[in-house]
Amino acid sequence: MAAYTMKKYSSFDVVPGMEIGKDVLNEDGQVILSNGVILNETMIEGLQFWDISTVEIRELVEESEKETTPTAAKIERSVSSAQQQFSGSYHHTMDKVKKAFETIRAFNEVPIVQMNELMKDGVQPLLESTGVVNYLHMVDRDNEYQFHHSVNVAVMCGVLGKWLGITGAELQELIMAGLLHDIGNAQIDAKIINKPGPLTPEEMKVVRTHTVLGYQMVKDRKSISTNIAQGILQHHERVDGTGYPLQLPKDRIHRFAKIIAVADTYDAMTSDRVYKAKVSPFKVVETMLEEMYNKLDPEICTVFLNNVRDYFVGNIVELSDGRQAEVVYISPITASRPTVRTADGEFVDLEKNKNISIMDLVQT
Repeated sequence: MAAYTMKKYSSFDVVPGMEIGKDVLNEDGQVILSNGVILNETMIEGLQFWDISTVEIRELVEESEKETTPTAAKIERSVSSAQQQFSGSYHHTMDKVKKAFETIRAFNEVPIVQMNELMKDGVQPLLESTGVVNYLHMVDRDNEYQFHHSVNVAVMCGVLGKWLGITGAELQELIMAGLLHDIGNAQIDAKIINKPGPLTPEEMKVVRTHTVLGYQMVKDRKSISTNIAQGILQHHERVDGTGYPLQLPKDRIHRFAKIIAVADTYDAMTSDRVYKAKVSPFKVVETMLEEMYNKLDPEICTVFLNNVRDYFVGNIVELSDGRQAEVVYISPITASRPTVRTADGEFVDLEKNKNISIMDLVQT
């Protein structure tokens, strides 16, 4: 059976493919690279750029005691394979969600057994993927936003729930609440839901009924807990009392609803919709930072932002000046403006250089 060991290396001796075994901190105590990150050449240059002398590496020791260091090529093949497997499982789950919504629209009833199977056999396995947040961005999506959104919010609720320390049956309830949060849309005219343009005030009023419609469909079902039902009903409530349908103040909004609100906001803004183009995750982070004290729950939002930033390190992004660059460091304080390394080797701290911003992730 394989075992792991921790070994301290000079930052000049580490090589691509090694795994960080302990958070790497800068002189201000900020995390530069998180535990579990697989090093690449840019990250190694970053360690030297920030004058990090040593790092702790997590190494796999086989029973034969032969130590092997995976090459960058092996890591790349592994990531590609994992991404493809994730995509296949994701689309299989999404197709089943689509069929479930068609059943709801036709019979005005939620197929609880089917949705439970989807949650356990479809969504939960996706959560085990190491790069789950990045993979959600890379999945090929068609125009069926509603079904993708249900899967994405369920996955993000599970991810965020884990970050918040939720486990076991309660975590399953949270994932189910995320999966069902928009089921009320199945009772609204599809022409409104799929309208290729901004909604009129009257149409917006109709769409806003989806929280109550969804709640009414599940509130009397014995197999649906109060936690799930309240998550569906309240996920558009806001902590300043401006949400809907009840304009509840912060202390009366169910915790599940607050979690779904964060996952819902993040996915909606980072997705292409028929009437609105997606926004880069970095822009979304900036918006969420602005809203975390008057719209979204600040505690839950802080946990989300502190964790999701780690997934962006290593991503290739397009800058506003037309160049492409790799994200090498993200500050927990200014997560929307990371430090990047351009193709010609220049390190650019976007927090200091306000003239340049990130326009989008580059899918490679």
